Amino acid sequence: MKKVCAMASTIFNPEKPKQSFNELNAVGLHEVMFDFGLIISPEGILIDHNSEEPKFKPQKTRKSYQTIIKQFAEHGFMPSIARLPFVDVRLNPGNIYQYKELNNLILQVNIDCIRACEEMGCYDIIIQPLFAGLKPEEQWEANKAFFLTLASACQNKNTRLLLINQCQNFNGHLVRGVCSDGMDAAKWLDALNQEAGRACFGFCLDVGICNLCGQNMQSMAMALEKRIWAVILTENDGKNFAKLLPFTNAYGRSSTMDWLSAVRGLRDICFDGYLILETVDTTVAFSPLLQPYLFPVYKALLDYFAMQINIENDLKKYNQVVLFGAGNMCRNYMKCYGKKYPPLFTCDNNPKLWNTEFEGLQVKNPDELKTLPKDCGVIICNIFYREIENQLRAMGIKNIGYFNDEYMPSFYFERLKREVEPEEERSL
Repeated sequence: MKKVCAMASTIFNPEKPKQSFNELNAVGLHEVMFDFGLIISPEGILIDHNSEEPKFKPQKTRKSYQTIIKQFAEHGFMPSIARLPFVDVRLNPGNIYQYKELNNLILQVNIDCIRACEEMGCYDIIIQPLFAGLKPEEQWEANKAFFLTLASACQNKNTRLLLINQCQNFNGHLVRGVCSDGMDAAKWLDALNQEAGRACFGFCLDVGICNLCGQNMQSMAMALEKRIWAVILTENDGKNFAKLLPFTNAYGRSSTMDWLSAVRGLRDICFDGYLILETVDTTVAFSPLLQPYLFPVYKALLDYFAMQINIENDLKKYNQVVLFGAGNMCRNYMKCYGKKYPPLFTCDNNPKLWNTEFEGLQVKNPDELKTLPKDCGVIICNIFYREIENQLRAMGIKNIGYFNDEYMPSFYFERLKREVEPEEERSL
């Protein structure tokens, strides 16, 4: 799984990217999504009417992003995924220019940007479907021609074009746009790949758009399954277009986003593509003096989502597993995975629990872990992950996994209560 930050979320200065590169590297993030929208805008080109010269000047725009690509190369930060310029779905382009002219320009700009992507070795490209001036019954045919033209412009057989779900503003009301229905989007992708003669089309799922459309993200993911190659992680209030840091739009002490269905859906399909964090609206709200302190949070969030999505994949890596913890989280592990991935035993730092039985498992002294076979994994079932991980590594144990019951399909609501000394409470 590749963990990626959107360029705008890092307050990326295209002319002087060195500082952003250094800050990302410092926290262990080595991927950004190259966003051509920071360099070129189809709407901006068309608004600048000039009858004497063509509106789109590829030589001029190419010079701009080639300068930036050179900076990426010099700092060893070449992106593997990019997003082509998007037209703002909140605009009504008909008030400014003709739809046909806009869509033709989008095609020209996209082809030029695809060539730039291939030149820098970036072969996964997110593209926006055409929507301007199209009636619902016209969308498939118009976009089919548009997408296949882009596919034919690709010069590298490894280039993949990723469609993305859309939400549009119709007279002040948010409505589902092109590719916002999972089943329809799956049909589009299958038909396009068949027409193209190869699997060059995939999908980028924007969970923020799903939230605006009032969709169950688990159902969306299940409809698209392995066609999803990238996921954009962002948050909003379900009413307004925004790119907020996950878990920050909260009410009643919890996020208003349905992260439960998002994580469960990505688990169901064993997602293993790009996780893209997009948080520009939260980032710009911070003073430039504070923005660098957000970078470790970006890294922690991407690690957190990757861990949650990969929980079962981590269990599959080991021939045998042992649990660390004999409390509520251990109970929930046994309820969810006890039969599928039965542990040899569990252990705990609380001596009072040693040589007892818990959820059908023997509770042992952690020293017993030193005798485990090399192909056995130790799964931490306790919220003190970092402390226990350090303890295990100090013991020479390398096969360490994590279990967390926040997004489990079923769990025990009634929490265990034990009479223990205060210093022992963290073992529960």
